[in-house]
Amino acid sequence: MKQLIKIITAFSVLIAIQQKAQTPISLESAYEKAFKNNLNLKNGQLRIDYQDKIKKSAAVIDPLNVSGEIGQFVSAYTDTKFSVNQTFRLPGFYNSQKQVLMEEWKNSMLNLDVQKWQLKREIALIYNELNYQTEKEKLLLRADSIYTNYYKRAELRLKKGESNILEKTTAENYRSQAEIQLANLKKDREVSLYQFNYLINDETMYSNENSNFYEINGPNQDINYAGNPIVLKQLEQQKAIEVAKLNAEKSKLLPTFNIGYNNSSMYGTGADDQFYERSARFHSGMIGVGIPLFNGAQKSLIEGQKINQLIAENNYELGSKNLKNQHATLFGEYEKLKSETDYYKSKGLKNAETIMKTANRLYYEGEINYLEWSILINQSLDIQNKLIDTQKLLNEKIIQLNNLTQQ
Repeated sequence: MKQLIKIITAFSVLIAIQQKAQTPISLESAYEKAFKNNLNLKNGQLRIDYQDKIKKSAAVIDPLNVSGEIGQFVSAYTDTKFSVNQTFRLPGFYNSQKQVLMEEWKNSMLNLDVQKWQLKREIALIYNELNYQTEKEKLLLRADSIYTNYYKRAELRLKKGESNILEKTTAENYRSQAEIQLANLKKDREVSLYQFNYLINDETMYSNENSNFYEINGPNQDINYAGNPIVLKQLEQQKAIEVAKLNAEKSKLLPTFNIGYNNSSMYGTGADDQFYERSARFHSGMIGVGIPLFNGAQKSLIEGQKINQLIAENNYELGSKNLKNQHATLFGEYEKLKSETDYYKSKGLKNAETIMKTANRLYYEGEINYLEWSILINQSLDIQNKLIDTQKLLNEKIIQLNNLTQQ
C-alpha cells in the first residue's frame, strides 16, 4: 500500500511538472517578467545603486596628520611637542573627481537600458524559435500520420500478395524518419524552453502561446537610419566619461594647501629672561603650499587619457557605422526572404495541397506506383517545410530590424 502511495505521489508530481512546463505566456508578458526577474538586469540595477552610493566619495579629504615629539628642542632640558596638520585641495580638484563619478553613474543607467534592449531581442528570437518548433511539430505529425497509414496499407498489400517487400520497407523507412525527426524536435524544444525560462527567471515554467507564426509585423524601410538611440546614447556617454577623466587628471596638477598647528613646552629661561615651568605651553601655526614641480609622470597620464578620449570618439563613430551597416544588411536579407515566403503563401502551399491530393487519389486508384507516390508526397511536404523554415528566418530578420529601430 505504501509503495502504491509513493507511485501515485510521484506520478502526481510528474503531471504537475509537465503542466507547469506548459503554462503559455505572451511575448509582451515575457518581456515584463524578464525585466522584473532577469539576473543580468538585477546586476545592472545593483551597479546603478553602487555608483549612486559612491558619488559622495569625491569629497574625501586627506587624513588628518597628528604627531608628537619629545626631546631637547631649544635647551638641554627635555621638552614635549605635538602637531596637527591637514592637507586641502582646491575646489576644482574635488569637482572634477565628482564629475567622473556622476558620468559613471549616468553610464550605469544607460548600460541597464542596453541590457534590456539586448534581453528583449533574445527573448523575441527564442519565442520565435518556439513558435517555429510548434509549426514544425504540426507538419511532422502530419507526415508521421501519412507515412503510418502508408505503412499499414503497404503491410496489408504485402500480405495479400499485391506488392513486394520493397514497398513495405520503404514505407517503414519513411515512418521511422518522421519519428526520429519528431524525437529530435522534442529535444530541441526542451533546450529552447530552458533558454526561454532562464531569461525570464520566474518560479513558473513558461512556454509560447499559440500565436500566429506567419503574421509578424514587418519593419518600415528607413533610408535615413542613423543608429539605435539606446546604443548611441551609451557610446556618447563613454565620450563624456573620458572627458571627465581627462579633467580629473589635469586637476591633479593643481597646488595643495597644508594647514598646521603646533603646541610645545619650553622648560627653563626663555628669550624674555623669564623662567617657565613644564606646565607652560607655547603655540604656533603653519600654512604651506604644495606645488607639483616634478609632474612629468602626471603629464604622461594626461597625454594617455587624451588617447582614451580619442578612442571613445572613434568607438562612437564605429558603433554608429556598424549599426547602419547591420540595418542595411538585415533589410536586404529581409526583402529576399519576404519575396520567398510570399511565393509559398500565394502559390507554393496551394501547389503542395494539389500535389498531395492528386498523388493520394492516383495511388489509391492504382494509376501510379508507390515510388511515384512517395516522390510526390515528399515534394508536397518539402514545400510546406520550406515555408516554415523561410518564415522562421524572415521573423528573425524582422525581430532584429525592429530591435535596431527600438527607441
